[in-house]
Amino acid sequence: DHSEPGTFDFLGFTHYWGKSRTGRWVIRRKTARKRLGRSLQAISQWCRNNRHRPLREQVEALGRKLKGHFGYYGITGNYSALARYWSKVIGIWRKWLARRGDSEGMPWERMRRLIAFYYLPAPCVVHSIYAAKP
Repeated sequence: DHSEPGTFDFLGFTHYWGKSRTGRWVIRRKTARKRLGRSLQAISQWCRNNRHRPLREQVEALGRKLKGHFGYYGITGNYSALARYWSKVIGIWRKWLARRGDSEGMPWERMRRLIAFYYLPAPCVVHSIYAAKP
């Protein structure tokens, strides 16, 4: 494993040196590449195995999976990884919905309407390192 100097993976995060908004050096965290890939692969497998289910059931299950992911990885400084994960999940879901036998498949315009109609949790930072501790 050839990681950059000063970086290491621990508990699903890559820890690395970065600058704070005030210009000081701080330890930053982002979702580890291996964990992200493994999680997306699991989502793809789930979508493949459950593409025959009604859309509402799929949305509810995907919503729970996204909420769980954001609940763990939603820390200060990791928003871009969360947003990337969300968009990849949507892409994977669209890919498997397109294989349900509809001759149209699932064009992006139809997918956007589907996402607008059903609620899927948006990426959000759940744990702030700046929040006041009781």
